[in-house]
Amino acid sequence: MTPSLHPPQGRRLLAVMRQECRLLRAERTLWAVGALFVLLVAYALGNGLLQTASRDRAQAAVAQADRDTRAAQRVLLEGIFAGTAQPTPFENPADPSRMASGYGGHHAILPTAALGPVALGQSDLFPSQFHVTSQSRVVFMNPSDIESPWHLLSGHFDLAFVIVYLLPLLIFALSYNLLSAERENGTLRLLLSQPLRLRTLLAGKLTVRAAVLLGPAVLLPVAVLLVARHAGTVGAAGMTGATGMGASSDATLWWALLVGAYALFWFALVVAVNAFGASSATNAMVLVIAWVLLVLVAPVLLNLAVTQASPAPSRTELATRQRIVTAEAMKRHADLMSTDYQHVGRGAVLVPRDGKIEIAGRLLGNYLIEKEVDAAIQPALDRFDTQQARQQVLLGRFSAVSPAAVAYEGMTALAGTGTRRQARFEAQTVAYHAAWKRFFFARIDARDALAPADFDRIPAFAWQEEPAGLVRGQAAWAVLQLLVPSLLLFGVAAWRLRRFSVA
Repeated sequence: MTPSLHPPQGRRLLAVMRQECRLLRAERTLWAVGALFVLLVAYALGNGLLQTASRDRAQAAVAQADRDTRAAQRVLLEGIFAGTAQPTPFENPADPSRMASGYGGHHAILPTAALGPVALGQSDLFPSQFHVTSQSRVVFMNPSDIESPWHLLSGHFDLAFVIVYLLPLLIFALSYNLLSAERENGTLRLLLSQPLRLRTLLAGKLTVRAAVLLGPAVLLPVAVLLVARHAGTVGAAGMTGATGMGASSDATLWWALLVGAYALFWFALVVAVNAFGASSATNAMVLVIAWVLLVLVAPVLLNLAVTQASPAPSRTELATRQRIVTAEAMKRHADLMSTDYQHVGRGAVLVPRDGKIEIAGRLLGNYLIEKEVDAAIQPALDRFDTQQARQQVLLGRFSAVSPAAVAYEGMTALAGTGTRRQARFEAQTVAYHAAWKRFFFARIDARDALAPADFDRIPAFAWQEEPAGLVRGQAAWAVLQLLVPSLLLFGVAAWRLRRFSVA
């Protein structure tokens, strides 16, 4: 007999959904909330696409400028070896100390991932390119806000901001009185006098509201990104090695799952609050307080706890230490630094002879100073790296106290704008900087001139993308962290609904 009970309940669920659609269509609340949400999603997507396209154009221009500069330097060097051109103290591609500095410096560039427009993340805090030279890493990288492990949860107005901050409020606006309004209007007892379960009524109401909100949150961004990607406006094609179509489709699927899991948590909270049988006004107040605590307060407290448990060395101390070390090195090499213009007007002296070259005194002094500063500052930078890694571990371990933090970190990971991908970019830049110094420093010490063939051996930055499995793993962990409390809330709701009074 039991199987025969399911089809009627299924038909009643559809009936509830149809009736709920008719009721919501007749209400201005649905149209207002739906239109507002669509506008917010559309504006956030447009802003994300605009910001991403602007950054991609800037990166493409920087990469092209690097190629043009290197080509011009090579032409000049070939002219110097052919005797048709003469170097100057400030433009001499044969001089390894000059090429190692800003004159020959090259950019390390972090490309845009396929889902970059949906979550701009911390791109307003962290640079996506570094001009790598022989200078100390602390000079040209200049990490932003190095003492804060959480940085800002919001920056640009993007889709992640709309989902994390505004979607819960819109869910509350449509769902805070799921049962209380029916009871206050006297219709709940009438509905339940029919062969209709309270759970079926709740499920029908929730399904309609979830469809109204998750449609724009999931389907609209996916459609826009597919069109934009097909048109070639997303990503920096050709220069980045960005995520391929298969991986981007996989990331899009995980994006949909993550948004769905985040919305499910807030719907579960709404059901749990409604299940306690309070008035509509009380439900609204409790839900808003929960939003403030979970979305605004919890991340701040988490930040404070992590910085107290694992404080990073002071950035001010690092800057002070760098200035002291630089001043001491400049005193030791003051004699070289005072020979700034000894080769002005004497270009013939700077022409390579028998594979060797005379390096100007000031260039040699700068080289020695930067080398000493780098060695002296390295232990402090290592401490920063260690503490930042420790802070990120703590954040990952305890971020479940805020569903907003979990969702945001998962979204930025999928969009390639999170802390882990940025840390990967900085680590690859540090490795590139080390390779750059190894190539040029050996030639400076030996006074070896650069030949045109050496240009092909100058280290070039090649971005190595995150493994797709690592991104999927973080997204899956975020989804799991959202599903577990959602199931607990639904369990609490089921327990309370058994004792729910319809009067």
